Amino acid sequence: MLTGKIENMNIENTSFLEYDKKNIRSFQQMALEFLFNNVNMSKIVFCGGVADYLNLREYYDITINDIDLIFENEQDLQPMINKLETKRYLSKYYKTKNGEALVHIFRVGENSINIDSFPRDFSNSTYIQSPLLGKMVWHTSFEESKKNHNTEIHLNTSEVKGVDYQWRRLYKHSRKASLYNNVTFLEEKNLIHTIKKNIL
Repeated sequence: MLTGKIENMNIENTSFLEYDKKNIRSFQQMALEFLFNNVNMSKIVFCGGVADYLNLREYYDITINDIDLIFENEQDLQPMINKLETKRYLSKYYKTKNGEALVHIFRVGENSINIDSFPRDFSNSTYIQSPLLGKMVWHTSFEESKKNHNTEIHLNTSEVKGVDYQWRRLYKHSRKASLYNNVTFLEEKNLIHTIKKNIL
């Protein structure tokens, strides 16, 4: 649960700011800045690729493509819904409170990126805070994300896609699981220093 979220969320934290600016694509940075400026960040939690980036950036080069987030109350997303084209879909790959997912399309010129949002009960998972582009944000924890990549995402995708489960998508899911597993293995062997970057 997001304990202490209101009082903590306005904290500026520039620990990884320069690293984030160099390693997050410029268009994704624009989409994230849009979120920072239009949505109360104490009311949302990043999952998917952003959470993987935050959990693993000290060890690996992680690319953020689309932006995934979870929320409890759709009203909290209204400022974004008012400004972006938003479509409502059945959520095929992730369990949500009502079986739906919202896709908000962030456009600048001819470029666009999807901001996917999923309604969930915050009390059912573990979330932590990390700095992202100088702002403190909530995201799914290392253990939660590792579990998702190891035991859920590929099975859900396989169930939905069947024989159309493309090897590229399977490889992406398997690679993410292996990165989480390798960090855990090296920490257990007291060898995590062998892959940890000197970012700060």
